[in-house]
Amino acid sequence: MKGNIHGPITEINMTPFVDIVLVILIVFLLTATVMLPRIFGIALPKASQADKLESVPIIISIDREGHIAVNGVKLAQDADFEKVFADQHQGKEPQAIIAADSDTRHGRLIEVIDRLRGLKVQRIGIEVDQK
Repeated sequence: MKGNIHGPITEINMTPFVDIVLVILIVFLLTATVMLPRIFGIALPKASQADKLESVPIIISIDREGHIAVNGVKLAQDADFEKVFADQHQGKEPQAIIAADSDTRHGRLIEVIDRLRGLKVQRIGIEVDQK
């Protein structure tokens, strides 16, 4: 029988390190898929027919009180809409998706669509949750 040789540990156990790295990777992937450029919570209306996006448009969020955010930039006043929108699309063909709370006034939604038409936005979509 061999006796136990006492001495310094020269090997590193990598299993706990790999486990921790994998857990961090999973947490990162889950949070990255949930993050959207929204500043406030929105309860989207439901629709049974909804198309998937082919490109990355500018997302305009409208909460139930009528406050507007453009790609996560909350507007202090409505007059800032055109400037912030122009800064976001920067020369590309502007496309917009409106994510309005289901309790938003219909008139407020029409105001935003009218402003987008004034900015020559040809493709405007409305975000919904799939039923």
